[in-house]
Amino acid sequence: METHTLIVRSLSFLWLIQFITLPAILIGNYADPWILELNQSYYLTATMPDGSVGVFKSSRLDNFKDIQPSTVWVPPNPDAWAPELHFIDGNFYIYCALQDGDDDADRRMHVLLGSDPTDPTAPFTDLGQIGTPDNNHAIDGTVLHNYNGANYFIWSGKETRELNTVQYLYIAEMDTPHSVIGERNVIHSPYWENGTRKDWQWSPSNTVYGVNEGPQILINGDQIFLTYSACGSWDPCYSLGLMGLKGLDLDPLDPESWWAKDDGPVFSASNFTVGTGHASFPRDANGLPYIAYHAWDVDAPARWASREVFTQPFRFNADGTPNFPSPVASGVELPAAAGY
Repeated sequence: METHTLIVRSLSFLWLIQFITLPAILIGNYADPWILELNQSYYLTATMPDGSVGVFKSSRLDNFKDIQPSTVWVPPNPDAWAPELHFIDGNFYIYCALQDGDDDADRRMHVLLGSDPTDPTAPFTDLGQIGTPDNNHAIDGTVLHNYNGANYFIWSGKETRELNTVQYLYIAEMDTPHSVIGERNVIHSPYWENGTRKDWQWSPSNTVYGVNEGPQILINGDQIFLTYSACGSWDPCYSLGLMGLKGLDLDPLDPESWWAKDDGPVFSASNFTVGTGHASFPRDANGLPYIAYHAWDVDAPARWASREVFTQPFRFNADGTPNFPSPVASGVELPAAAGY
């Protein structure tokens, strides 16, 4: 990690302002970052270059580049996508998408259980699939924790078991940390109600792909937001959309309980950094909110295979909605996140 200290003198005071050089906190084909703060440590999981499930541990949310991950589980077909580490009812769980068959149509969400409830870097075991009886394609699962006493599983899926091309956001209530009850409900679609396309949510390089994926919960006080990624993760236009619950006493299983800002993304490519998406939202030790996301440099030759994990601070507007920054270029100096 490259850092330096700038000494500033003003009157009789001396401030030490530390800067971190690179906003890219994981370099080398990492994607889908999830950062969990727990017991004065930060734990990062991401889609790994070797397809395993690894957990990084750091005292700062922007200091993972020189840290070696603990490999906590290796799937039989090593191609785990978007693992997320959650602490529920006294145990650690990792939710990740695995390829249970010969091709991408066979991707399903799985739940891994940690062997040590005090240490998420200890080995995990696979408890099997989590999903509804229709057993359709499912990726990018996350959890809405303890909403009016219940947990809810939210993920990206498709209408049928076949490999078609449109992804929707689904929700179901959880009865345990590793199972759901009832049917899945669509809470967001890349189509308008009249059946036409929300154009910015479709891939321009392969126009049959409508993408809603990477759902993530963002809480600000008494407001619950849900971000998601749209366009194609292989396209420079990959970006974040925003939706949220209309009130805290509403049923999240009811699509009418959600509002959505569908006129355009709330976080998208800059002149320097593209493919920006699949974010999570940790806070530093002082409570400052950050966005952690994957992206690649606009000149990176490998594009999708050049994805790295970035992090930047953001703020909330007067109405409580998130106000995300423009993605910065690699090498731009940012103030270091407060750590433990």
